[in-house]
Amino acid sequence: MDLYQFLEKLPKLRQKQLKHAVFVNLIDNFEEITTISKFEREGMSKEFSLVPFELMAEAESRDGSTKWAFKLSDGRIIETVLMEFRDGRNTVCVSSQVGCPSGCLFCATGQMGFQRNLSAWEIVSQVLFAGRRLKAKGGRLTNVVFMGMGEPLMNWDNVLYAIKELNDPDYFNLGRRHMTLSTCGPISGLKKFIEAETGVTLAISLHAPNQSLREKLMPIARNNTLVDLQKVLDDFVRKTKKRVSYEYLLLNNVNDSESCALELAKLLKGRLALVNLIVFNPIDKSNFMPSSREKVKRFKEVLEKSHIEVTIRVSLGDEISAACGQLAGKQ
Repeated sequence: MDLYQFLEKLPKLRQKQLKHAVFVNLIDNFEEITTISKFEREGMSKEFSLVPFELMAEAESRDGSTKWAFKLSDGRIIETVLMEFRDGRNTVCVSSQVGCPSGCLFCATGQMGFQRNLSAWEIVSQVLFAGRRLKAKGGRLTNVVFMGMGEPLMNWDNVLYAIKELNDPDYFNLGRRHMTLSTCGPISGLKKFIEAETGVTLAISLHAPNQSLREKLMPIARNNTLVDLQKVLDDFVRKTKKRVSYEYLLLNNVNDSESCALELAKLLKGRLALVNLIVFNPIDKSNFMPSSREKVKRFKEVLEKSHIEVTIRVSLGDEISAACGQLAGKQ
């Protein structure tokens, strides 16, 4: 049973009281609810747990990131990362699936294969866990990114429900502009995303400037071509007037050449786009290596000379296996 099924069993007043306690006060057990009787609290505790997973492992990095591995009720493992930045942003990166069906060669989660979708409550609970940890230190969560394990658009109904719950002004009240969804680009899922008009930022895991290289790195690209992807993204920009963020993981001697940078610039020319260059965090059982600082710098310069907006994403958690799927894989 998840929270939403449990709430349906309660009177309307109790539903509001419980949701306020969970999403505003960030409680993790019924004993903390002072607005209902002890008898009711004990009854609820016997019937339902407010935390749908068990903390299996925790790793903290000197750079301000913390990674958790959680064991779900069926014994499967997921992971969540909290990133605390010096500028005051506190961002939690959540998983949407156990494993991932996309199979990207450079991703530890992709190597795990797909096991199952997470429920909306399992997704939201990762955010609440991070929120409680920050609250205990006097801080608050400012951003949520759906960039953890799994392909969010292949679990769209539950991800959409989670977005709406987190955005609810009466409870968690996280602005949609403070949420980002990262996707490999399944066309059918992207169309549903556009139709839903969520208002969250869209980030595309691109990682290659052409179809042939993208297919080699990302098997999902075989049935979701770059041509079709750009058509859908152009439609998204026309409808929303919002730019698309393109994630580009730089892999040494694979996709980091000047010719790749020029090809990427040509692909994005005239489009409302931001390129996020990402330094690769090496994973086990992979032959890929990160690009040198010189190559990263040169790649960025080529894009800038072509008038493409570009940033180098701050990489956190190298020392704690913070790349997607690494900690869960160790469990």
